[in-house]
Amino acid sequence: MKAKLAPLKCHGFFVTELMVAANPEYDKKKPSALLFGDLQIESTAKLVPKKLDGRLWQVILQIQQNVGPDKNAPYNFSATLVGHFEVHPQFPSDKSKQLVEVNGSSILYSSARQILKDAMHNGPFTAPDLPTVSFIDAEPAAPAKKGVAESSARYGEKAVK
Repeated sequence: MKAKLAPLKCHGFFVTELMVAANPEYDKKKPSALLFGDLQIESTAKLVPKKLDGRLWQVILQIQQNVGPDKNAPYNFSATLVGHFEVHPQFPSDKSKQLVEVNGSSILYSSARQILKDAMHNGPFTAPDLPTVSFIDAEPAAPAKKGVAESSARYGEKAVK
């Protein structure tokens, strides 16, 4: 597959909040009981008025995990990132919001995953791999075979192939 220019340009992003707290009660000999539902991930996109003829958008992404000791989590964390994105002038204006919500949020989330992993890297425990996520609202098609990882799968579980 050949790469092509996207109709969305990232003008940059910055971190407005970053908190990582190691759990002193974490026992690396015991399994972690973290589920996808233990993460709160919210993204909002809004048009920046009077900028670039209505093609500039701001996306705010918030990720948080704050679980109790019963989950045996190595860390609790939260991060907020703010990004600015420009939609190409020839892109259909009626689809701009969806483009920004899906692609802009995905760009920020992948950056947040790395920022959090880097922040936890110098801590006392191995950083958990945050799951990849989708910001598309459409329901996925039913899996063709059993064993496909569900949204409630533990962070570290691999999908069965």
